[in-house]
Amino acid sequence: MRVSSSTSGIKLDPSTRKRIKQAAASLDRTPHWFMKKAVLYWLHRVEHGSSASELLNEGEIDADNRPLNRQKL
Repeated sequence: MRVSSSTSGIKLDPSTRKRIKQAAASLDRTPHWFMKKAVLYWLHRVEHGSSASELLNEGEIDADNRPLNRQKL
């Protein structure tokens, strides 16, 4: 059975795109593969109960000042 998929996009600055491309190349993989693995890795951690404080360092959490969807630590 063939699984259907769709394209999702994220906006990245040129520096981050370059870093992803270099990291993927160092693993002999494509940037697409690298990004998909990263998304699946973090999705798995969240689905298995990791909190924002477990996933991010305190500086990243403190810098996230969005009013919605912010987890309490």
